[in-house]
Amino acid sequence: MINRLFVSGEQPAFAHKLCLFMMSIYLLADIVSGFTVLQLGVDLKISLLYKLPLTMLIFVLVFILEPKYFLALCLMLAILLTGPIIQLASKADVSFFIADFSYVYKMLMPISIFIYFGLLAVKWKKFTAIWLERILLSNFVLLCLNLFLGAMGFGRASYSLRDGETAGSNGFIYAANELGGTMIVLFSFTLHLCWNYKPRWYLFFSLFTVLCGLLVATKTAMLATLILIFLIPIANERERFFNFTKLKCITFIPMLVSISVVIFLITDLLQALGLYDRFLWILTDKGVLGVIWSGREVYVRDLLVVYIENLDFWQQFFGVGTAGVAQYLPVKYSAEVDFIDTIVWFGFPGLAISLGFYIFTLLKAAKQFTYSDSKYSPCVFVGGIILLFLSQLSGHIWMSGTLGISLGCFLSLLWVDKRQRR
Repeated sequence: MINRLFVSGEQPAFAHKLCLFMMSIYLLADIVSGFTVLQLGVDLKISLLYKLPLTMLIFVLVFILEPKYFLALCLMLAILLTGPIIQLASKADVSFFIADFSYVYKMLMPISIFIYFGLLAVKWKKFTAIWLERILLSNFVLLCLNLFLGAMGFGRASYSLRDGETAGSNGFIYAANELGGTMIVLFSFTLHLCWNYKPRWYLFFSLFTVLCGLLVATKTAMLATLILIFLIPIANERERFFNFTKLKCITFIPMLVSISVVIFLITDLLQALGLYDRFLWILTDKGVLGVIWSGREVYVRDLLVVYIENLDFWQQFFGVGTAGVAQYLPVKYSAEVDFIDTIVWFGFPGLAISLGFYIFTLLKAAKQFTYSDSKYSPCVFVGGIILLFLSQLSGHIWMSGTLGISLGCFLSLLWVDKRQRR
């Protein structure tokens, strides 16, 4: 019976189909988890209870498909946990180790999914391509449902303002910045499909995309959705990307007009969103850098002071986890800038694993998207660039539980990128 569940013949085994189906509705677990917290006041850890068995199943399937990649994932897990384990051995609070393990788990989620789909595509490429589209489209529908609930007034506001007022809405997905990253991935993919297969609907869908960004009202969501609607068509020129074309003229003119209008109406826009006072205070008190990083520059400075002045060489190399930071900064352990958090918590090996993975996939997308038979790489290239920048501006990309599965599937489109010849 177990052999039938996991071992594949000419068709993928049941375990593969179960794994893929679970990925297809994972955002529903996040929405339900947020609902229990916000409406019932009880955190039942539904999202964790859903994703942890899913991740274990992915590891098992990787082992069955190719044991050496399973060993590689286990080695990465051990390397990333070296610093936190050393801290635990030095009698650090076990709660910090659990938090660090959670971050490592989130870091490895897109990497393990990328490896899994790469192995799956070797055996069943068409099957893999079909399911990747299903997973991304299904979660896009769930994301839109969540945003619709937010627009109806349900869920959590993005910002709490003075006098009990709020601005923006995450719906029932709790983390606003993680929601922004998830929007980039899923809207990149759907905008790409719309441009290639339903171009007449692209203008309407672009307006819908911008409205969703305004609804969430975070800088990440608003700016990224505006950038996406213009870059997706340009990237889809593929082999003509570096040539001067009519499409670039048609695209750049409305893009410049849109940016000019936003700049001209920025005061009215921020007032309409209820963010004008917050923006003005940050600009006056922190300057332009404060507006971009929203106070993260203070956290970055504090963490770098701890890293450079208080840690020895081996602690700097392997990282110290949140427990090591808590010895010096008992309130705020994170800079919310992925590069800084990764190197302080998990050292140079952790930074090499994360940064290396995202640079590798971005370079792979950059190489493939100019090919005329490239089917998915244009959107992966655009989305990958935006996410790489956002990981250093707003964080919550490399260690995001909400984004991880969508991101892993999104990057896995590179394995099935070449169009099938008829």
